[in-house]
Amino acid sequence: MNVIGLLRHGPTAWNREKRIQGVSDTPLDPVFNPQPWRDTLATHGPWDRVVSSPLRRARETARLLFSELTPEIAPGLREQDWGAWTGLTVAGLRRHHPGLIEAQEALGWDFTPPGGESRRQVLARALAAVEETVRGRDGERILMVTHLGVIKILLNHLLGSPFLPGASADVAKRALHLLALDDGELRVLSTNVRLS
Repeated sequence: MNVIGLLRHGPTAWNREKRIQGVSDTPLDPVFNPQPWRDTLATHGPWDRVVSSPLRRARETARLLFSELTPEIAPGLREQDWGAWTGLTVAGLRRHHPGLIEAQEALGWDFTPPGGESRRQVLARALAAVEETVRGRDGERILMVTHLGVIKILLNHLLGSPFLPGASADVAKRALHLLALDDGELRVLSTNVRLS
């Protein structure tokens, strides 16, 4: 059996501004203090490997949290591509294009920003990244530093959610989420373990 931890990257300036980052390669906010996160991760460790999204904010988070381990890169863990909406805010989209976001949200798993990726596409590549990461590594505890969108998509899938407004998994932004992979079956162990 493998235990897989899912962790969102540390905060960025775009997070503070509530801008949609998508696949933009934004850096971490320099004021990010990783020590409280290290404490929580140590409580739920030890971690044999650290795997990161290729995007800078995730790679930097992984390096700050685990200076003794070299993070492996898994391209399938990158954030959802938000296409034409990248750099905008959801509030701005709702204000300037009434009904546009709501129409996409009503599509559930088929939510696809214009020129971006659907949730189904992200799910397929994220599941493939998990499978590839654990192949031949039974018994390891692996931390994956990724993005909120990827974590929401994986958890909604594993919890059988339709991913609709009011009917989707509750996923905290600053939390550790634990999965188990046993005999090829991926399941949720716990969600929303708060970071100290």
